Amino acid sequence: VIMAGGRGTRLLPITQSVPKPMVRVAGRPILERLVLHLVSHGFRRLYVSLNYLGDQISDHFGDGSRFGCKIEYLRESDPLGTGGALSLLPERPRDPLLVLNGDLVTQADFGALMDFHRQGGLPATMAVRSYVCEMPFGCVEIASGRVKRFEEKPVMEKCVNAGIYALNPDLVARVPKTFFPITALFEECLKKGEAVGAFEVREAWVDVGLHEQLRQAQTGG
Repeated sequence: VIMAGGRGTRLLPITQSVPKPMVRVAGRPILERLVLHLVSHGFRRLYVSLNYLGDQISDHFGDGSRFGCKIEYLRESDPLGTGGALSLLPERPRDPLLVLNGDLVTQADFGALMDFHRQGGLPATMAVRSYVCEMPFGCVEIASGRVKRFEEKPVMEKCVNAGIYALNPDLVARVPKTFFPITALFEECLKKGEAVGAFEVREAWVDVGLHEQLRQAQTGG
């Protein structure tokens, strides 16, 4: 399932007339790149959630046959967030479901993610990405009004949510038919003591949410 219903307000004015998943990178819409990458990993049945300017997406992809797959659409009458559209699936999946955001430019190994998920016997797996951030300033550690230590432009490394998930069928059934961030499903698993896997994406990955990230995707930088 590809979540492609968002408004992409942080990419205005580009997204004034084009849904964010249809913004072009290297001559192709972001969503088309994702669909072709999924097909290359053996996925043949795709669902795409639609809301904002969704007709542009369904007109471009049709039934998916031109791209080597079958595409069906989950049409949101109201915005349902990053997870709520799963409640619109016409039937409960029989196998683990791959869910991803429709604004990713990535070469992530989706097959390896699903293998990791199945082999671990996990109810849910989140793809993560190592993100390194350099502070632009020298940092100062203080205590009781006194300077204790300097650290010049420290580098921090964190794992961030890569917007790609594997979910078992029983988890999909928990999604309500309302606005629902998919991270709430993972938080629920943790509260219930259910295992949540973390699969690191080492391949190219850009979450195109801001103009800077779009430039990065378009230039390969």
